[in-house]
Amino acid sequence: MRDWFKNILTRHVGLVSFTAAVCVFTLAAFQAPLLSYALRFSDLHTVEGWVQILSLQVLQFCLFAALVGILATIALWLMKTVVAVLFIVNAVALYFMLTYGIEIDRTMVGNILNTDQRETAELLHVSLLPYVLFLGIIPAVVILAIKVQAPKRIWRLALALGAIGVLAAWSIVTSFTMLWYDRHASRMGSKILPWSYVVNVARHFDRVAMDNREQVLLPDAYFVTAPSAPKDVVVLVIGEAARADRFSALGYARETNPFTARYDLAVFPAGLACSTNTISSTACILTHEGRHASARTVFEPLPNYLKRQGIATIFRSNNSGPPPIDVDLYQNRADILEACAAAPCPEGGSDALLNWQLGDLIEQAQSARVFVTLHQTGSHGPAYYSKYPKEFEYFTPVCDTVQVSRCSQEALDNAYDNTIRYTDSLIADLIAQLDALSDVNAALIYVSDHGQSLGENGFYLHGAPNAIAPKAQREVPFFVWMSEGFAQARNLTPQSILRQETHPHDFPFHSVMGAFGLRSEIYKPEFDIFNNYEQ
Repeated sequence: MRDWFKNILTRHVGLVSFTAAVCVFTLAAFQAPLLSYALRFSDLHTVEGWVQILSLQVLQFCLFAALVGILATIALWLMKTVVAVLFIVNAVALYFMLTYGIEIDRTMVGNILNTDQRETAELLHVSLLPYVLFLGIIPAVVILAIKVQAPKRIWRLALALGAIGVLAAWSIVTSFTMLWYDRHASRMGSKILPWSYVVNVARHFDRVAMDNREQVLLPDAYFVTAPSAPKDVVVLVIGEAARADRFSALGYARETNPFTARYDLAVFPAGLACSTNTISSTACILTHEGRHASARTVFEPLPNYLKRQGIATIFRSNNSGPPPIDVDLYQNRADILEACAAAPCPEGGSDALLNWQLGDLIEQAQSARVFVTLHQTGSHGPAYYSKYPKEFEYFTPVCDTVQVSRCSQEALDNAYDNTIRYTDSLIADLIAQLDALSDVNAALIYVSDHGQSLGENGFYLHGAPNAIAPKAQREVPFFVWMSEGFAQARNLTPQSILRQETHPHDFPFHSVMGAFGLRSEIYKPEFDIFNNYEQ
């Protein structure tokens, strides 16, 4: 074996042989997610079914061969370096695709690139090492060590053009399979390595460039009512990955909402999130466009808009992915930990940090109107067991690993349900803080950015395209608490603001405007839950 390996590294290998070898290795090592999907929708009892699967092999082989040929035309060292890097990244991607059933589309790339270090660490597990070592590092080392003997550049380019020509000819001959490809293109495209992440990384940064454009200011607003107390306060809590069907307040059999049960909440029917990823959903929640907003929206978000109208704005985040925020006070997890360093801090990096001395901040605000946004880490997976303090481990046993697919369904459900129960305790604590403030009329709105899959039909986590996302990833809770003074001043009750149909990501912007008596040409009364219009 050692002599064979030494022979491979010392002899010169032709470019065509090198290209064929790396293409075959790619097919053998990295297409399990693609094949598992394609085979479910191909009838191998027919010739057409076999052609569909064979066409996938031709497509992958020719595309990779064309890439190798183009890189070789530029420089052989560049060709080998890129192929080596792609093998390593492929190995990592394959692990996560097989372990969590994810698809690497544009929204998933956004999730990956916007995952902070803490969340990234939660995803790492020793079981990743064999993938990286045997499918990534060792093949990469071999690639870099091989001495490739290549012809003149014109023939290297001919290799790339030839591969493209073969693919074009094959596509013409097998055109009768085009309808099948068209029907499954988006799903298969997110499973083809390395193209799923190469193409979608480019698409993601195109969107980032759009996001960084100068924000379009919304029209100036005016107040139609004076504050109903020395201070009117609205707190918007954006939850993370909290699926509606795990809330006992919405009919779940387990007691996941015992802490808020003592308060008179307006619990709306479950509604659909506008997306299954944090970036897009947060943009929807904080924009006047609601579910019609793009993740690339350039309109200023709600906190920025309210600040321009003279409302004191506070934004605390234990998450990532919000649009550009310009507020009076912005604090992330590190900022709050630094602020509470001299006092007892909430345990670790839990969402209790967002609640820490919030009542004091509200009292210190120099405005008769105060708006607070709290962006939780909530029920973000896969390390559900780490999202709550140990004393909140109510349902046991729990899945205490990031390899959730290896846990029993009971243990996984227990860990996730504990995160919902913990969030409920934090909402109850916020209500208690607001209720204890003197000369303050307050309202609290809770809405989750999206749901979460817990193994149903092989799906885990979130980020599936809306077209195929299960309802567990789309249906989210929306509920509201109003202080007695807030409700009386507006002649409201929890029952009077309920709607038969919930638009969880359309309600927040216009309801917050309504709560402060704010109006402008973008205000939509039909989405203001505090508006007593004829429904």
